[in-house]
Amino acid sequence: MAVYGGTFEEGWKKAIITPFETANPNIKIRTTQGLTFQNLATMRAQKDDVKVDVLLMDEVAAEQAMAEGLVEPLSVEKVPHLADLYPTFRVPGDPFAKFMFASAVVAYDSNQIKEPPTSYKDFWKPEYKGRIAINNLDSTVGLIFFVTINEIYGGTLDNVEPGFEAMKKLKGSVVTFPTQHAQLAQLLNNGDVAMAPWVSDRVIGQEKAGSSMRLTIPADGGIVNEAVMVVAKGSKHKDAAFKYIDYALSPEGQAANAKYTFISPVSSKAVLDEETAKTVPNGPDVMKTVHRPDWKKISANSPKWLERWNREIVQ
Repeated sequence: MAVYGGTFEEGWKKAIITPFETANPNIKIRTTQGLTFQNLATMRAQKDDVKVDVLLMDEVAAEQAMAEGLVEPLSVEKVPHLADLYPTFRVPGDPFAKFMFASAVVAYDSNQIKEPPTSYKDFWKPEYKGRIAINNLDSTVGLIFFVTINEIYGGTLDNVEPGFEAMKKLKGSVVTFPTQHAQLAQLLNNGDVAMAPWVSDRVIGQEKAGSSMRLTIPADGGIVNEAVMVVAKGSKHKDAAFKYIDYALSPEGQAANAKYTFISPVSSKAVLDEETAKTVPNGPDVMKTVHRPDWKKISANSPKWLERWNREIVQ
């Protein structure tokens, strides 16, 4: 299966892979690392000869995979724990399964910044020139940031001119446009940058490991980032894949993921231990502080946005 790398992979092995293999000794899980759009590229490349059966990706890429006929649909019969998901996390038709959510946040180095940022507009403040990183637009974190600031500056998904104009003014302040979580973690931990958009689970993991990194959810935006599990169309191990996804959605799998990877559970039956419940956002009330963008529209438009981003922002 394709899994996100870094601390996420370490936690995922503890929470899901090891207990799953223990409970199913006839099934062995082999992993490969990849982020959202890398995993989508893998599905495209292997569509005629599938070698990676289950892939993790954010919803924006899953929508593309579904539109291209690359996914093997799920069902409650195949994956019984789909029935336990909070209704807001159930995907109509079950083409794939949401297994977590995290909040988009601003990560900052508390050694360099004493007062947490209060707005995404703080990135444009002159004191942060040469001290920020912005994930590239071919990552979900980068897409979320761009969609958020485009909206803040008066744009819509049909009009991204405000977002591009804002980024043109900001690009001179950006040290780099990372594409991997590990790159961003290193930049913040080394003090190479003071602030960057990120997601809550990654920052919580860094803080728990002793980092000076902290997070804040700015008052002007709080997009929820949801990740899904997909089964590749043409998988030669479909039954094992369905069983694996079902375990990841089980109450014990969801609670363990919250504990070890700091992602928020989507199962209504997951019960978190007291310490994890205080640290990891959980429960339907959290959804009141964040909102979902229209990922279908973003998915349709992001390729042309990326082409323009590479031409006007990165270069």
